Amino acid sequence: MIFRIVINAILLSQISICAAETLHLSVPEVERSLNRCYPKILNAALQKEINKAKAQQQQSPFDTKVNAYAQQRSGSTYNTGYQKIELEKRFYDSPISVYTGFDISSGYTPQYDSAQITSTQGREFVGLKFNLLSGFAIDKDRLSLYNSMIDTDKAKYEIELAKLLVKTDAIKAYVTWLISGYELKEYQKLLTIAEARQSNLDRRLKSGDVSAIDVKENYNYILKRKIKLMNAEDYFNQASQSLSLYTRDNQCNMIVPTKKMLPNALPKALSIDKNITSFEEINKAISNRPEFNILNTQISQLKNQQKLANTEYLPKLNLNLQYNQNNSEVTSTSYFRLNQQEGVAKLDFSLPIERSYATGLDSETAKNLEKLHNERQLLIDQISSRLQTLKYTVDLTGSQVNLSEEENKLANQLLSAEETKFKNGDSNFFMINAREENVTNSYISLLSNLSENYKSYIEYNFLNGNNKELKNMVLN
Repeated sequence: MIFRIVINAILLSQISICAAETLHLSVPEVERSLNRCYPKILNAALQKEINKAKAQQQQSPFDTKVNAYAQQRSGSTYNTGYQKIELEKRFYDSPISVYTGFDISSGYTPQYDSAQITSTQGREFVGLKFNLLSGFAIDKDRLSLYNSMIDTDKAKYEIELAKLLVKTDAIKAYVTWLISGYELKEYQKLLTIAEARQSNLDRRLKSGDVSAIDVKENYNYILKRKIKLMNAEDYFNQASQSLSLYTRDNQCNMIVPTKKMLPNALPKALSIDKNITSFEEINKAISNRPEFNILNTQISQLKNQQKLANTEYLPKLNLNLQYNQNNSEVTSTSYFRLNQQEGVAKLDFSLPIERSYATGLDSETAKNLEKLHNERQLLIDQISSRLQTLKYTVDLTGSQVNLSEEENKLANQLLSAEETKFKNGDSNFFMINAREENVTNSYISLLSNLSENYKSYIEYNFLNGNNKELKNMVLN
């Protein structure tokens, strides 16, 4: 039974791969594979969930807590007991803590032993704690929580960054595969022409219509073309294997693209709007590139840290307000009243003298902020400089493609004229082969210029942050 299941799975996988090979591989297909299956993109999405879990962990200091306390003391001098249970809640977005509970004691413990005296039936209490100065804005617990929340937001931009990097590599691999596939087709076409001619020459040699040297000369071209074809096949195989990292079937198994999956026609050369100014380009890059958003989140985290440093310079002043409901059956002293209600207010003040923590944290944060601003400026400068270079390169390679098309067209015309001269006896096999080679070389030059044009355009889009989505990268 297990063997049958395995066989069926293999067959389904093969059917899926065969079905994929019957389709032309397009950029949208590659992008769907990446979004659905590529590990780096999937891991970036998982990291977002991990950061959410970490943010949840950092909320633990603000969870509702039950505090319980019990003490029993027996001896020759004292015989007393005390029990307390309390429910407490801190709020991370407020300097207030609330608590409520019940406590009860029996006997008497002197004040120097921290007396806890309650009524005979105990007391209920409710209270508020205020951090009036240092805890009003932020403290260490709140810093960890706020920055973990920012990490959750930062994960969104890290997903975008993963997509930008992976999809840029994928589209470059696609272009390499596409160009190498058409090179392979061209070399195969060139070899097929020579082999067809060789077959015809072999028949003519038997009838004495051509010389043996002509047959050998043509065979020499066959050997040269076979070598070129083998190199082209190796190049195409390498490109196919590289692209297979990004092309997956429905089960996320890698698919090695074949010649059958090449598009029917090459796309045209791409161009960039010349009316876009450098200022507009860099603003677009700052808006779209995930790195800038990631830097902004890091700056926000450091600013939170700076708030903590400023808070730590302040003295600590805590106010505790408590309301008690005492429950009694009998009075224990002449001034004790049954079921007394009371309010209690306490102030707690402390002042750090040396403030080493605040001073060190403030200095560290300021230097880290300066570093991030320097990194941001460097990234802007690098992108700005590179954008101008690529804009020129895309325009230049587009012009070279146009020239290559004209050259290839002219080479075909010269080949056609040479073939006419050959039929009329005014040419020879050497010239025919040379013209065929010239046609192929001009076409390979066209493909090379197209490749440079596509890749420069892809790099330009990468710098602008557009490669997060490849829908604008129309190559099919």
